[in-house]
Amino acid sequence: MLTCKQVSNALSREEYEKMPPMRRFFLRLHVKLCFVCGKFNRQVMESQEMCRCYREHEEELAAHRPKLEDERKDELKALLASQSASSKSGE
Repeated sequence: MLTCKQVSNALSREEYEKMPPMRRFFLRLHVKLCFVCGKFNRQVMESQEMCRCYREHEEELAAHRPKLEDERKDELKALLASQSASSKSGE
């Protein structure tokens, strides 16, 4: 069985899905059984899975994003610049 430190190091250095099947099995087993690091490493594995899923579907998600008109972009940039200038003067 792997130690908590080995599991954490492996998950921080590698993507979970790219690991060999046996290594993934033992990592998953450790995370399910370990009360010390289970919650944290489970969250790491879930985060990696969400990122992988997002990367796979990024192009089709981008097609559904609303487009912002150039005029509106310019208005927002000016607003942000004015707010940034006023916050700097208030320091």
